[in-house]
Amino acid sequence: MRLVAYRSSDAPLLTGYRLPGELLGVRPADWSDAAEPHRISEPRERRDERLYVVRDTAYVRYTEIDWASGQARLEIGPRAGEGRDESGAREHGEHEGDLLGALVDAAVTHGRRVLNLRRLHGWVTPAARPPLAPLRAAGFVWEAVVPRGCWYAGAEVEREIWGLVTHG
Repeated sequence: MRLVAYRSSDAPLLTGYRLPGELLGVRPADWSDAAEPHRISEPRERRDERLYVVRDTAYVRYTEIDWASGQARLEIGPRAGEGRDESGAREHGEHEGDLLGALVDAAVTHGRRVLNLRRLHGWVTPAARPPLAPLRAAGFVWEAVVPRGCWYAGAEVEREIWGLVTHG
């Protein structure tokens, strides 16, 4: 799986039923179809942000890039509906885990080798029950809790910061 530069034809990948800014932004299990889909903005000429895609599969965005310390916040947004069945329930099985694992691995590899980042971190919202196995397999670990970190399902919920530091 390879990350490539964003093109305007990739715009549909930027909209989906996911929480804004999530490290692994799959559709939450109880997300209402009445809710507006989240859309990230197309890239601008910003020094602290990079947007890439895996064609027809996902976007990967590095934000808040600190080039001096070699760190960035990571967001991965699979195509709308990826990892869920038609009813919005989480699909179980090897395919979802393989795809999400490959996306996380590609994002980490690109961040390390192409962008020369040594620390990646991102938001995880436990109330949305995201799949954590792909993050753990790539080396991400829980770092901190942010009380009332976002609004989800009609209430303020905590968010967690998960991070990965690579050496060498």
